[in-house]
Amino acid sequence: MPFDFNLDSEILQRLLFAFGAILVIFIVVQTLRRLVLRYIDDPERRYRAAKTIGRIGGFVALLIVLGVLFQRAADLITVLTVVGAGLAIAMREALLSIVGWLYIAFRTPYTQGDRVEIGNYRGDVIDIRLMHTTLMEIGGWVQADQSTGRIVHIPNALVLQAAVYNYTRGFHFIWNEVGFTVTFRSDWKTAREILLSLAQESADVIEQQAKKEIQQMTREYLIHYSILTPFVYVQVTGDGIELMLRYLCEARKRRGTEHAITVTFLDQIKAHGDIELAHTMIGLTRMESPQFGPMPRATTGPDGAEDAGNPPSA
Repeated sequence: MPFDFNLDSEILQRLLFAFGAILVIFIVVQTLRRLVLRYIDDPERRYRAAKTIGRIGGFVALLIVLGVLFQRAADLITVLTVVGAGLAIAMREALLSIVGWLYIAFRTPYTQGDRVEIGNYRGDVIDIRLMHTTLMEIGGWVQADQSTGRIVHIPNALVLQAAVYNYTRGFHFIWNEVGFTVTFRSDWKTAREILLSLAQESADVIEQQAKKEIQQMTREYLIHYSILTPFVYVQVTGDGIELMLRYLCEARKRRGTEHAITVTFLDQIKAHGDIELAHTMIGLTRMESPQFGPMPRATTGPDGAEDAGNPPSA
């Protein structure tokens, strides 16, 4: 029986119209994307413009297809109800990713260019799509927050299931700490002053920028930052005196600032002469009396110096 290809069929006409509309939209979208690549030089603006054009084209195509195939609202509602019930069971993770994309689009916990940590993944956001977010990974086997070179695709559903840490959203600075331990006989006060002066070199400019960003963030969040200047905390440890410098730096310059401070600090304490870095040591002491007995008395040696550990000779 030959196939009856009747152009007067209403269903066939609808399908042809929908196909033609999708083809036209596809050609328009590709043409606009080519124009964007040709006339926009800034990579970020080019990326955002191309993404926006694609999303608008896809949305318009979806509306045309639904309007052509289901001219009556009742038919459309019935089809969407049946299809939605089936998808909710069979494609739970995919639906969660779509909901996660809607959350990202409207709530904007992060956007392209932000440095984030989602679950166990850290990196710079380089793309956000309907089903997944793409990161340029940082950390991993690489120390500090430098790139590993790997690209990680994270399902958008993870945004609804794990905490999202944003390094740069609204506030582009983070608190970093650099610690050094000097010996007990070192001039630790001078070492503290050296560390503080190194951090103060760029503190004024960073503090002004940080205050402006904090004022903007207070419109949305309850944030109280009263002290933004660097500070060196002093603590006595078993190996010596620990000096911990706490300072503000840009999120992407943490390792660079730490390197610069460390190198300059080492050069200055070498030139100073009265400061030495401590390291773990093990001392051996001969027990001259029972552990819970009286402590051995200090005696005076031949040169007049006190000898705390050795008993007087017979």
